[in-house]
Amino acid sequence: MKTEPFWWEAAKPSPTGVALPDSVSDVLIIGGGYTGLSAALTLAKKGQAVTVLDAEMPGFGASGRNGGMIGNLLKPGLSGLIESYGTDRGCAIYKEALASVDFIKSRIAEEGIDCDLSLTGRFYPAVLEKHYRAMNNDFEVRQKYLDIPEEMVGPGDYAEDVDSPGYKGGLRQHHTGGLHPAKYVTGLTKAAIRAGARIIAPLRAEEIIRKPAGFAVRTAQGELTARALLIATNGYGGGFFPFLQKRVFPVGSTMIATEELSENLVASLFPTKRMITDTRKMLSYYRPSPDGRRVLLGARPNVFPAPPEVQARSLKKTLDSIFPALRQASVSHVWSGNVAYDFAAMPTIGKHDGIFYAMGYCGSGVAMSGYFGHKAALKILGDPDGETAFDDLPLEDRFYYNGRPWFLPVAMIGYRVRDYFGF
Repeated sequence: MKTEPFWWEAAKPSPTGVALPDSVSDVLIIGGGYTGLSAALTLAKKGQAVTVLDAEMPGFGASGRNGGMIGNLLKPGLSGLIESYGTDRGCAIYKEALASVDFIKSRIAEEGIDCDLSLTGRFYPAVLEKHYRAMNNDFEVRQKYLDIPEEMVGPGDYAEDVDSPGYKGGLRQHHTGGLHPAKYVTGLTKAAIRAGARIIAPLRAEEIIRKPAGFAVRTAQGELTARALLIATNGYGGGFFPFLQKRVFPVGSTMIATEELSENLVASLFPTKRMITDTRKMLSYYRPSPDGRRVLLGARPNVFPAPPEVQARSLKKTLDSIFPALRQASVSHVWSGNVAYDFAAMPTIGKHDGIFYAMGYCGSGVAMSGYFGHKAALKILGDPDGETAFDDLPLEDRFYYNGRPWFLPVAMIGYRVRDYFGF
């Protein structure tokens, strides 16, 4: 059983071997994932001298490890957004999530990125009746205010989505889908370099130093200077910018891939190849591999850190409960990575003390991260098209959090209890 991401079999992150620039960059970006690379691509295409710095390699973090699922559901739902921000602002925020799907499709097409993009849709099965009711309530609100190609289906009507018994129905989307995440981030890397961006990886940002005309970032190889700075580290931020360290926290997630299976078996489990995410508090997300020969599943299998083989056994048990036909299949890969949350469970984009940032995608950032990277780039340029409905939303801190999310195991235990007892 391999402990590197299955995705890396086709597109493994690699160092760039690029030296520090001799001159001042127009923009320095810390973080070489979807957000940072998308920002770099936009900036370079507009003639900016851009440098991207990553502590590991482009796509080494969540961008090369995630489930490759393209979606647009925000954690609060449209109902929650309207309750918090009013109808106009709530709908505007949700429309940004819808726009992010259109953006990723356009960017992949414009740059000719071969990443197995497949917009076959997505299905959110309801584990409990109350989950279905809540999902249907928010669906009705979306139908009232927005034009989204999706529908609610009952317990006897989701066979085309997934061959797994016991769900109470769910939400079916027709306009979303999936891709190969490592191929996508590799394609973004090549596109950014082709446009003229300089990517230096691996090289860790150790300290931000303010300069009269911008910023310097100290590294083990020396200082990089730039007129503008964008932080795009998501769940891998470290402690060099305390403002974000107190407001954005990493959350681990683990995935497994099965051994190669017959295409007929996989096709029988996912008749339309839709991506699947269930409604548990400790949710599971699963999908067929792009070649239709494996099943991949992700979740948060353990409350406390555990060896890969322990996490793999836990996830395999979950997979077997969903698909009894896979009980004899073995696990070929298990791997983990970090997503990032803030206390509002909302993506965040903004500027603090002259430093731009975009992150906090709450585990649903395949589309939104590239979109926010593009928008952050436009903000840096002072382009009005960089405005978003997320602008000026509060990014709150908590007195009990200062960079170490000690409270996550407590929350996860609570979620497990709620899932177990169905409340």
